[in-house]
Order: sequence, then C-alpha cells, then structure tokens
Amino acid sequence: MKIKVIMNSGKEYVVVEENYSVNDFKKTLYNDRPEGRELFNGFIYLDHAKKITINPTHISSIEVLQE
Repeated sequence: MKIKVIMNSGKEYVVVEENYSVNDFKKTLYNDRPEGRELFNGFIYLDHAKKITINPTHISSIEVLQE
C-alpha cells in the first residue's frame, strides 16, 4: 500500500509497504495509556527501513494512493 503523509509544513512523504493498511500506520502514531490512546509527541520512524523520522503531532493529513 502507498500512503502519502502531508506535514504541517507542506512537506510530503510517500510510504510504500507491503501488507500494510492505514490502520496499521495510524497505530504507530499513538501510545496506549491507562487513560486511553495518546498521540506520540516525539520522533518515530515513518518507514520500516528506518530512513525517515517525523513527529506525529505535525502530520496534517494522510492519503491512500493508488498502486
């Protein structure tokens, strides 16, 4: 699946991962806490190859691209 991640700054990243869904991607953006889910405020790897790091609090939108 191809997912385009658009940041608040306008920078765009395209993530291409096999057997990966939007829900899989969104799960990586949150921490599970006793009070509920919380958006992670720090750097995470955007891709499994660990070449791109972002702070999820700066994501403005995501878009699923056609293969």
